[in-house]
Amino acid sequence: MPAALRSAVLLATTCSVLSACGSSGDPAGGEATLRVLHATPALGPVDVSVAGVTVAHGIVYGTASTLVRVPGGQQHLEVRANGQLLGALDPLFSLQHVNGIAVVNGAPQWLSEVTPDTGQSISNRANVRMVNVVGSNTQPPTLLDVLVHAPNANPDSVMKFGLEASIASYGTLMYFDPGHFSFSYVPRGGSTVLAQVSFDVAAGEKKAVVLQRAADGTYSAQVVIEQ
Repeated sequence: MPAALRSAVLLATTCSVLSACGSSGDPAGGEATLRVLHATPALGPVDVSVAGVTVAHGIVYGTASTLVRVPGGQQHLEVRANGQLLGALDPLFSLQHVNGIAVVNGAPQWLSEVTPDTGQSISNRANVRMVNVVGSNTQPPTLLDVLVHAPNANPDSVMKFGLEASIASYGTLMYFDPGHFSFSYVPRGGSTVLAQVSFDVAAGEKKAVVLQRAADGTYSAQVVIEQ
């Protein structure tokens, strides 16, 4: 089985069968890791504080922070832009996997379902992950298929992944040949394109495709560069 397909199978695994997933079971104490993804186009750089300490500063749109160390367990988190509070959360930071926050539609959202990475980024591969952010509109369709055109020997081949858009999720890295990618989101079993994004990934680069939903029910996708 190709490496990309093996990673894809892992991405489809739900947290019900991964003991490292979920937001419970991690006591306070110890250090956790956090990555913040900035996916609000009209918003300036953001700063993030945890337990009153700034842990990430000046994250610009279309990028993600490096992994930062934060206290484990339940902590108070605040996100600001130009000194103005965008939102506050009180998440339970897991010690078992990278914790994720996405700043979308001008506010932070905790990525509650996490598929732990199978490994680090690979220097000669395109490293890609899928992230889903839940909007205020949870009306159907929320069961989606993600159709992925990736560089390979057969330019007409399409990989398909299932996605539950009503669950905020942070997927594992998938490994592909470097080149041009296209992600299309359609209703499960349907063909109407709800959102689409095309982008390039060079060897060694790491990018996240962030799906989000507006209050009117429309979907959009942004590409965020990870450090």
